[in-house]
Amino acid sequence: MKRNLERNELFQTSHMMILISYTIFSVVLMSESLIMSWEKWALVPITLALLFSWMLHIRQSLTDNVRIWTYSLLMMCTFFFYGIHQTSTYDLAPVMTAVIMLYTMTGMKSLILLCQVTYFITMGYGLISMYAMGMEFDSLVVTRTMLHVAMVIMVGWISRVIIEKWGQVLLKSKEEIHELTDATNRLNDFLANVSHEIRTPINAVIGLTGVCIEKEEREEIRRDMEAVNEAGKKVGQQISDILDYSEIDRKRLARNDEDYMLSSLLNDLVMQLRPYKKPGVELIIDVDPAIPSVLNSDASKLKKILWHLISNGLKYTKEGGVYVRIYPVEQSYGINLCIEVTDTGIGMDDEEKERVSEGFYQANSGRARSSAGLGLGMAIVAGFTASLGGFYSIDSKEGTGTTVRVSVPQKVVDDAGNMSIRNRDKICIGGYLHFDKFKEPRVRDYYNRMVGNIVRGLGVTMHRVDNLDNLRKLADSVNLTHLFVGEEEYKSGSDVIEELARDMLISVVADAGFEPVEGSRVSVIEKPFYCFPVVGFLNRSIDDKEDSEKKMMLQDVRALVVDDEPMNLTVAKGVFTRYGMVVETAASGPESLEMIRENDYDIVFMDHMMPGMDGVEAMKLMRADKTRDRRDMPIVALTANAVSTAREMFMKEGFDGFVSKPIELVELERVLKNVLPASCITYVDADAEAPKKPSGNKEIPKTDQPAADTVLDTETGLHYCQNDEDFYHELLQQYLDESSEKKNGMKKYFEEKDFENYKILVHALKSTSKMIGATALSEKAKIMEDLAKQGGAKITSFMHDDLMGNYEKILSDIRNLVSGRSQDEPSDDDEILEFAPEESDADVGNGDDEILEFLPEED
Repeated sequence: MKRNLERNELFQTSHMMILISYTIFSVVLMSESLIMSWEKWALVPITLALLFSWMLHIRQSLTDNVRIWTYSLLMMCTFFFYGIHQTSTYDLAPVMTAVIMLYTMTGMKSLILLCQVTYFITMGYGLISMYAMGMEFDSLVVTRTMLHVAMVIMVGWISRVIIEKWGQVLLKSKEEIHELTDATNRLNDFLANVSHEIRTPINAVIGLTGVCIEKEEREEIRRDMEAVNEAGKKVGQQISDILDYSEIDRKRLARNDEDYMLSSLLNDLVMQLRPYKKPGVELIIDVDPAIPSVLNSDASKLKKILWHLISNGLKYTKEGGVYVRIYPVEQSYGINLCIEVTDTGIGMDDEEKERVSEGFYQANSGRARSSAGLGLGMAIVAGFTASLGGFYSIDSKEGTGTTVRVSVPQKVVDDAGNMSIRNRDKICIGGYLHFDKFKEPRVRDYYNRMVGNIVRGLGVTMHRVDNLDNLRKLADSVNLTHLFVGEEEYKSGSDVIEELARDMLISVVADAGFEPVEGSRVSVIEKPFYCFPVVGFLNRSIDDKEDSEKKMMLQDVRALVVDDEPMNLTVAKGVFTRYGMVVETAASGPESLEMIRENDYDIVFMDHMMPGMDGVEAMKLMRADKTRDRRDMPIVALTANAVSTAREMFMKEGFDGFVSKPIELVELERVLKNVLPASCITYVDADAEAPKKPSGNKEIPKTDQPAADTVLDTETGLHYCQNDEDFYHELLQQYLDESSEKKNGMKKYFEEKDFENYKILVHALKSTSKMIGATALSEKAKIMEDLAKQGGAKITSFMHDDLMGNYEKILSDIRNLVSGRSQDEPSDDDEILEFAPEESDADVGNGDDEILEFLPEED
């Protein structure tokens, strides 16, 4: 128990208290020695002993226990010198009583005993001296002596009792603290385990309802499905918050630093935030173009910091808006990434500001609270910011709004700016944006600041007008190439704007659900209005607009496709040959290396997850091959790994581009434009190259029933096959042919607990199932793949059997579909598929008062 007491903070302070008391006592003693003409030689050892004690304390030499015994022994020697003089004999008891009470703070009974023994020895020496000098011991002297001795004994006993009781209280408190800590840890472990267990079925609910929403045509059921999907996403977010908070509370946070691009992080974040943006509340994200393009830190934690700050601002703002400013501050280690989130919401008083970072605290908590959530947002922000080595501050005034500032250190991987414009000298930007339409003046100021920061950061000029007459004048006087228009501004003059769209690119900045007039030439940027869609729009040109209306061709471009899954090779070959490419395939990394050495290719498409040698290793070996110059041969990752960080990972490894499977043509063409020389690309009229549907076979029936595990969505499958029914039929047949080997392999690896190979097979099943339209089966395979990546410990027999059962049901549907198509002849009663042309996606916009110009700052 003594050790426990010594470690107590109160007893640690006793060291300083004893030293200070020892110093005061020594100074008084030396003064009295000079006045009373006591032995002056004793002043030297008293002074040296005092200085030696302070030196031990300052340097923290020896252990705490040894130091306090050293101070005490030297102090007792000084006390003995004081007590041996006859004038001090009956002053010893009051002085020693005070010293004993002081030593009670140490919690050490042995030091109390030392004080009492020193007193008895000194008092005894004084009484003997008095007797030797012939002093008469009458009743007064005897009773006075007995009283002093009794006082020291009594005070010593009281001190021991205090130390004993104090020790019992501290020991009991320590046990209670341990019990509370243990209970808290068990609760956190329980929450973490429950959250982990709930996360898997919630992910399935979100994924499968998403699939059902895409397929369902009945509006009432579709709305119900959307409600279930949104509820699932909210539960998933709350589970994630609980896991994050439990890790913070248990101090088990681990950093996972990686190279990341702020542009990708923000684009993903904006997609997640859009459903939380309330009508009438503006979200303005102002990003400094000078922020380096590639940084190194824990991107997932940074994203969650932004998520909680922005979502809190949106939650507590009923009118006005939320302004997010992100900018860098250069440091020797890289930069400090500074984030300021300001809202026009309800604000906080001083007490709420103090408590807002506590777990489960909400400003309006209680039965009548007006906002949802667990109250963990700011606690997570505080914990994650600290784990990243940063700091944060909160400025808020009740009824006015809140500003939260966060600064986190980041390493710089690529110091090039995070956004740039290709042909800066050839573009002329206009803005028909009337910011005075916003009632809240701070929102008008936020938009003005963001637009000003963008044009100054990019080094461009923007002409802004606030009415149609000025827009006409601007268009007549300036050769505009790009024009941003507000939603209300477009509605008030759509005919004029559509006419201008013949000669320039126009983007309307609008809320979700906005649609331009039928046959419109404008694009749409869905709010929030922020820099990256703006830069994407500015990097387009009229030529791109014309090209988008034609079909891209890559005549005689030689391509090598590498994938261990035969069906993926069939799909890729079918897609690429439609562009006029000459396509060859390889089923493994080593085979692709042999083909590369023997042939010349213009481009290579490489799968990632392959047994033996994966795509990254094969790509690096191709790069390292010195037998011929391969610096100009682009290698593109073609993989089903489509998570937000996958693109950056593949680019960092050395790939020139990234295309996710199933192949989306828009994404594919964008990558091809970036990696191939312009001389390889030509354009022809889309109608001239439209794939013709062969006659003589019955068309694949379109599945209209609600999505379920047993449904094959032929419409989705046909979409991935560019609506070529014969090609789709060929894929279905190949899917059947390969099924026996896949099923036997998955069964074997599951029984052997070989989850590394099991992972590869379910990864292939995920990819091929999605290509043919078996989206629900693909989602189940993805869940199993993720669990296999974690070691497979959580994969149960029920989960494996469920996957295999659904796989068999899909195979049965395909057999019926394929056999029915091959046997039946077309008739008038057969269902006819109609494929409506795809609607063009939308893009960007912004504006202000009269004709205003935002000019780049001069150096």
